[in-house]
Formats: sequence, structure tokens, C-alpha cells
Amino acid sequence: RKLLALQQLDQRIAKIRRDLDAVPAETSRRERALDTVRQHHETAVQALQQKEVAARTADASIAASDEEIKKLEVRLNTVRNNAEYQATLLQIESVREDRNKQEEIGLGLIEEIEQLRSSVAESAEKLAEEEKTHSEYLAKARKLEGERQAQLDEVSVGRDELLAGIPQDLMVRYERMFEARDGLAVAAVEGNICTGCYTSIPPNLQVKLQAG
Repeated sequence: RKLLALQQLDQRIAKIRRDLDAVPAETSRRERALDTVRQHHETAVQALQQKEVAARTADASIAASDEEIKKLEVRLNTVRNNAEYQATLLQIESVREDRNKQEEIGLGLIEEIEQLRSSVAESAEKLAEEEKTHSEYLAKARKLEGERQAQLDEVSVGRDELLAGIPQDLMVRYERMFEARDGLAVAAVEGNICTGCYTSIPPNLQVKLQAG
């Protein structure tokens, strides 16, 4: 009878503890999901920054080419022979070709940057929503933990009194079976039916049970 009463109490305790144990596991799962969203946003930001650096490099190269072309055009007015004049024209054309390539690269980068800025804005908005949701969850989780811990403290009162008088070897078997059988270590017999497995108890076993 004491074991049945103890089991009833332990089942309530186990349920509360499952709720308590579920909180850290759920928190960890949610934090992993939040980290994934955060990493996605950081990756988008890094990609945008890299493209912006490349665009500035292209702009600087274009500006340097324009300056070089100006210097070469000035030189055209000072050359003294046709060969030097033609060489300078070829040099100007070469610099212009390089400039045009950098300009094409720059235009392509501008399109990519616009797309990445849109992606960064979307990922930032999603991250903000996820962080808000996670913050709200943490507040609820802390409240739940406090409530369950208070319930656990209240329910656990009197357990030691139930343990008194139960042989140690029975407690060892009880605790092992309680853990292995999901909170069902001992069951009462009503009539000739076991309330644990709902099968009939043979008469010889009933005699043994009644004899303790």
C-alpha cells in the first residue's frame, strides 16, 4: 500500500520534472534555430560588404584611368614626332579599354549590390522577428520553470514519510522498475485482475499476493 501511494506521488513528481526538463531542451532547440537565422543574416551582410568593396575598387580604377587619359591627352600636344604621337594614341586606347572593362564590372556590381541590400533588409527583418519571439518565449519559459519548481517543492513534501518502513531492497527494485517502465513499478489487484496489465491473476498467485 505504501508503494502504491509512493508511486502515485512519484508519478506526479515525474510529470512536473518532465515539464522542467523540457524547458532547457526546447530553449536549446530554439536557440539553434535563431543562430541559423542570425548566421544567414551575417552571411548576407558579409556578401554585401564584399561587393561594396569591389565596387569602390572599380570606381577607383575608373577614376585612375580617367586621370591617366587626361595626362596622355596633354602629352599629345607636346610630342615631337609622328611615331611618339601614334604610340601615345595607342596608350590612350589601351587605358580606355581597361576603363570600359572596369565600368562594366562596376555596373554589374551595382545590380548585385541592390539585390543584396534587399536580401539583407529581409534577413534583418526576419532576425528581428525571431529575436522578439525568442525573447517572449524565454519570459514564458522562466515563468513556467518557476511555477513547476514551486509545484515540485509542494508535491514532494511528505515523500520521506512514505519511504519510512519500506524495505531497502524493495525500494531498489521499485526505483529501477519505475524508471524502466515509465512510472509504473507496482499495480494493485482488483478482484482477480491486475490493474497494471489488465490480465487475470491465477489463484495460486493471488494466494501469494494476499500472503504478502
